[in-house]
Amino acid sequence: MRSAFTFPRTVPGWVYFAFAALLFALMSYALFSYALSREVGSDVAAYWSAAERIRAGDPLYVAGAANASDAYRYAPWFAFAWVPLTFLPREAVTAAWVGLMIAAAIVSTVPLVRHGLAGAAAILLFAPIQLQAAVFGNVQPLLVLMLLWGVERRTGPLWIAIGASLKAVPMLLALVYAGRGEWGRAAAAAILAAALVAPALLFDLSAYSTDPGPGQMSLTSVAGQLFIAVAILLVSATYAVARAGSRFAWLSGGLAMVMSLPRLLDYEIGFLLVGLAQRRRD
Repeated sequence: MRSAFTFPRTVPGWVYFAFAALLFALMSYALFSYALSREVGSDVAAYWSAAERIRAGDPLYVAGAANASDAYRYAPWFAFAWVPLTFLPREAVTAAWVGLMIAAAIVSTVPLVRHGLAGAAAILLFAPIQLQAAVFGNVQPLLVLMLLWGVERRTGPLWIAIGASLKAVPMLLALVYAGRGEWGRAAAAAILAAALVAPALLFDLSAYSTDPGPGQMSLTSVAGQLFIAVAILLVSATYAVARAGSRFAWLSGGLAMVMSLPRLLDYEIGFLLVGLAQRRRD
């Protein structure tokens, strides 16, 4: 017995395209609106305050992750790099830094257009997310741009090490080197990262902020064992994919970075851009 409700056996391709375009346009609008509604330069306060504490001889790492002006979580070198900037007008420095992050967000996403319609859809997703981090003044857009530009270059281990000294998880990209049999590059990335992070041991780390803060996602707070299992699975997959010579090795590394973050902020899925970039190997 035939149903009273029937659907056409074929649907014109333009219908699917129009629906997908509308869906991505609405999603992009919502993400852009959210990004532009945030407080401009709020994360710059953490970098600025850390530099001022160095100038004053106060502890670099302090408790209170919920307070953005105190939540400094990076290697000491980044805070020292901000010290000269604290002698300049804070408003001008904040504006220049946010402008630099916006430029990095644009440069890191625009090349996706080379992937055709899929790339255009990816831009609608990643551009607002990168822009959100840029509006905050977070270093994320510059970090993503640095990694996607540099990992295949001869200086790749250095860029991975710098990234690891800021947000730890970029160290997982060295697994791609290891999977390819480039153990020297993987070791160089690890040694350089250790050299950049080691000076933190000269500071009091007892107050290092680990609280994800209100409204921030954390898989570890939901299920610590699940977090560990997922991280191990993706780390192993990245090595295996790279060993197989797959062109998706960097994308697997990007996914491993995102899922290995103990506290996941929405704009940190921008790490996937490292694997979506079109590049040639040296």
